[in-house]
Amino acid sequence: MTPPTPHPVRVTLRVAAGDAERDAAIEDWLRPAAPVDRPQRPVVIAEGMLFDRLGPQGTPLIGLTAGCPCCTGRVALRVTLGRTLRSRRPDAILLLTAHAGHLPRLRALLQQDGLGVRIEVEG
Repeated sequence: MTPPTPHPVRVTLRVAAGDAERDAAIEDWLRPAAPVDRPQRPVVIAEGMLFDRLGPQGTPLIGLTAGCPCCTGRVALRVTLGRTLRSRRPDAILLLTAHAGHLPRLRALLQQDGLGVRIEVEG
């Protein structure tokens, strides 16, 4: 018997270099175009954060500290994403990185099959 296909998790990629940019990106992401667009269980994974905490509007912020998520921190990204998917069961994730130049590679990593969940990447 095949396991059921998990519901897709929408992952939005954005660049935010500092605290102010991070908070602005989160607020913008949580501001829906229509009420139906608002994630019910949003989670933010942010590169460079040392501690997990609550962000704007009580959104969980999960730190990703082991270097660039697409270069030196690929394992950290996979582990953090896997733990977050299992423990929080989000319907949407905002993944914040500090460098725009890494977005294409990060997008390609997220679209690989080995993560155990279907991911729709936007941004």
